[in-house]
Parts: sequence; structure tokens; C-alpha cells
Amino acid sequence: MVAVPPELLERISAYRRREGGLRRDSLVDGVRRLSEMFTGARPMEPGYLSRRALRRAYVCYYLPVNYARVRTILRELKGFASIPAGARVLDFGAGPGTASLAAVDELERPELTLVDVVDEALDDAAFLLDRPFERAAEATGGSYDLILAANVMAELPDPGPVRRLLDHALAPDGYLVLVEPATPGPARRVMAWRDELVSAGYRIAAPCLGATACPMRSHGDLWCHQDAPWDAPRGIAELDRELGFDKESLKYSYLVVTRAGAVRAAADRWRVVSNMHRSKGRAWAWLCGEKEELVKADLLTRHRIPEFERARRGDVLEISPEPAGRLAEGTRVQRL
Repeated sequence: MVAVPPELLERISAYRRREGGLRRDSLVDGVRRLSEMFTGARPMEPGYLSRRALRRAYVCYYLPVNYARVRTILRELKGFASIPAGARVLDFGAGPGTASLAAVDELERPELTLVDVVDEALDDAAFLLDRPFERAAEATGGSYDLILAANVMAELPDPGPVRRLLDHALAPDGYLVLVEPATPGPARRVMAWRDELVSAGYRIAAPCLGATACPMRSHGDLWCHQDAPWDAPRGIAELDRELGFDKESLKYSYLVVTRAGAVRAAADRWRVVSNMHRSKGRAWAWLCGEKEELVKADLLTRHRIPEFERARRGDVLEISPEPAGRLAEGTRVQRL
């Protein structure tokens, strides 16, 4: 489980002090406006982070949440891939450096390049990171070990800029980490782009486990997203209560893309891609593996397979024999 470290919370507190303490009503209003933009309730305002009130609200509320999302993905990536010390990291659409902060805390001595069109956001990143980095208004060529793109496709009319980074700025064995909202529209857009990338010869290192085409796309009522536990900071929980929001867990959709790097797919591995449903002595969930269709794994709870019963959306399970519906008594299930 990822937690926001005290050092980062103190930097955010120092940022608030630098900004004059931030009146509570102003902070709440800013978070509400951002939420309405991010959920589509109001039109996205181009360059919204140039507006001081919105930028401050983002740092105080959304930065810890998105930091934890990116760090959770990087931790998963490190479980099956090797990220070199001193890795060259490009943070595209960096804003106040949210993804870069996660990279600094999860990787060993990353060399950072932050790209954003809003200079004021990069100024805030400099304060929060408190370490040297390259800054630019647009991405140029290079060979990066890791490209971070957090919540950028939700603000772009098409994925063209991110695709150009993949084609021209990512090292052959490097990784693009794309993080987007967990709502159906953005998530299904990520699923469609995922299939385009596979057709173009890219490999999906995570969350997918080897399927050529996303099997969830044929289910109109399903969309691929995570629901990961985290230790929410007290300030986030307090704002949630005031705003009527819920950040008790981390919800997001994502892709980790590579040309020649390692992937998480392996024989007998399945990812839980739904909630665990329970009723009348049974538990069931949708599983996604290397095949072109989802498997609805169903367990009679009297068979006592706790590793399956305790699984939650996003968990990767090693299951033998291969699930094909009802899990037989004695099925071996291991959470990876």
C-alpha cells in the first residue's frame, strides 16, 4: 500500500504557507471547479493551471492523490522490469511535478525533464521537487528510459502528442507510463488506444497479461480501471467530507507501454478486472489473461480458496489449473 511520505506533505504545507495560508473556502471552491472539469461537468479550461486559485487547489488536493497513483504503478513496474539508476525520465504535461515527485521517491537518482506549457506550474514543481531538473514548454527528441504522462489524454483531442513521444523519444527497452481517470469515457478511450498500439508493434507491459486485443472492449458495461488501496492523508479525507468526495481508494486507468522491455505476462497469470461479487455461498469476478476473452471465475465459498475470495480489482493471480468458469475445489491460487 502506498502512502504519501511526511516529507512531501511538509513540502505541500510549506507551499501553502508560501501562498499565504490559503483560505478554506477558496481551496474548497478550487477543488470543486477542478473536479467538475475533470469529470466533464464543466468544459475544460485551456491552461487552467495558469490560474493561481486552481493551481493552488490542485497542489493541495490532487497532487497527493495523483502522486500515489503514479507511485503505485512504478512500484508494480519495478516488480517485473529493471529501471536503471540515473534513468532519464520525461514528465510530459508535468504540471506542478506530480509524477516526477513519485519518480524521485520510487526510483534511484532519476534525471528529470519536465514539460508543460504553463510556466507557473513548472515554478511550483521547482519548489516542491527542490532539486535540479530540465524544463521545457514542449517535448523534443531524446532517448528516455521512462516517459510519464499523467492525465494528459483527458485534456488532448487525440493521443497524437503521446504517440510521437513513443515513436521518437522512448528508448527501445524504455517504458511509457500513461495514467488517466477511471471513469468510463477516458478508460475506454485508453482501451481503444491500447489495441492501436499493439497493432503497431508495441507491447503492453501492464496492466494487460498478453492478450492481443482487449477482451473487455466487447463488454459495453465494463471498463478497465484500478481500485487500489492507499493511506489517504488526513487533509484529503477532511476535504472529501466537506465536498462529498471519496478518495478512500485510488481509482485510475493506465497503460505501461514498451517496444522491447520486459512485460508482466506469464503462463497461468490472470488479472482481476472487476469487483469481487458475493451472493448465496459463492464469490465471482471477471478475470483477464492472455486470451481474447474474459473469464467469469466463480467459486463456491465452501471450497475455501481465500486467496481468490480476498482478491480485489487489479490484483494479479497465478491460478492452476486454468480457470474456465467455476473454480474446482483444490484449485491453486496465489496472489503475486
